[in-house]
Amino acid sequence: TRKEVREKALLHRAARVIIKNNEQKFLVQKRSLRKDIHPGLWDIGIAETVKEGSSYESTAMRGLLEELGIIGISNIQLMYSILFKLKYFSPSHNILCKVYYLIYNGKINPQEEEIDEAKFLTKEEVSNLIEKEAFNPVGKIIFNKYLELKPIPSNKYQIIEINETKG
Repeated sequence: TRKEVREKALLHRAARVIIKNNEQKFLVQKRSLRKDIHPGLWDIGIAETVKEGSSYESTAMRGLLEELGIIGISNIQLMYSILFKLKYFSPSHNILCKVYYLIYNGKINPQEEEIDEAKFLTKEEVSNLIEKEAFNPVGKIIFNKYLELKPIPSNKYQIIEINETKG
């Protein structure tokens, strides 16, 4: 169960989507204080836990709809927008993420149960936010890794492993 995954820091899967608009600004969101992990922290794009029997792509589509009200994104579109796979291990949160990229210029309707605030910021503004405010550690890694990416052949992606359990 979700509760058991959180309480025991069990390894689980998540889909994440970095969202940019035509002005090259990144969508950041402040997680609701009601969230069970990283409440009240800023984060990049959206993150959604993969449910049993679901794909990363269908999970990303669900997250876009549920968290921001974004519709019309297909699993095919996401399959071709994968940036990298991230393995993140810490004493309290162990996760395998596929990280996607989306250009979006439409209206967003943040779900108040999930998000307290959402806005588009420049790369420099996101970097300042990470430096000065409480930011989701996985979101911080994903943003910084995104900035380091170099073009790679289509349908190939990088695998990045972060292990914070070792001292």
